[in-house]
Amino acid sequence: MAIEMQFLSLIKQVIDLRRKTKAGELSALCLGYPDLLLTKKGLESLFSADVVAKIPSRADAEKIWAWHGLKDFKQPLYDTMALFAELGVKAEVTDIVAARGMERIVDLNVPLPPDLEDRFDLVIDTGTCEHCFNVAQAFLNSCAALAVGGFLVHAAPLTRVNHGFWNFSPTVYPDFLGDNGFKVHYMSGMICNLAQGFQPFEVQPFNRFSAPADAAIFVVAERLEKRAFKWPVQRKYRSA
Repeated sequence: MAIEMQFLSLIKQVIDLRRKTKAGELSALCLGYPDLLLTKKGLESLFSADVVAKIPSRADAEKIWAWHGLKDFKQPLYDTMALFAELGVKAEVTDIVAARGMERIVDLNVPLPPDLEDRFDLVIDTGTCEHCFNVAQAFLNSCAALAVGGFLVHAAPLTRVNHGFWNFSPTVYPDFLGDNGFKVHYMSGMICNLAQGFQPFEVQPFNRFSAPADAAIFVVAERLEKRAFKWPVQRKYRSA
């Protein structure tokens, strides 16, 4: 998984939002290790040079850039966990494999381990749920990990064929999250190109529309209250 400029900007905004209601160290759960695909200049556009100077680069940078399709990109790759620590966020990482060597192995196709429920100020999904065949359970798990007042920062494919098992339609978010005690703060389409940058575009949450090729959807939602989770009926099929 990966964090680029647009997604890291969302994370920064969400950290600031959470600090309005909670002081001290924040906790985050990352669904997959989120490689930080930004240059030093990009990081310094979001954070101070003093903060960036404290972030070590990874020894395996060349291998990771290549894994993301950027094998000729000869830049340092900064350590995501170190950045979070500098921002006052203690992060844990789950995945189905130990891709970066420090992940806790958790299968999101099945219910979340109880010790991960209702705990985190942020759940960061840079594109994991679509790779789980039991996608509804995986998405529920990403929400169940949040404490009340916590924020889901989520990305999923919209028109990315064979990127994962599934593409997400925008109606997923108001239908599921609205029924389960969440407030959607932000939702945008995103044309995804690591080499050329990401371009946002408007999405319709309920009406049918055409989306560009290779697009994703970015969402920020807050857990306002704890409810027993339920599966939604799609909005257009609900009785008046």
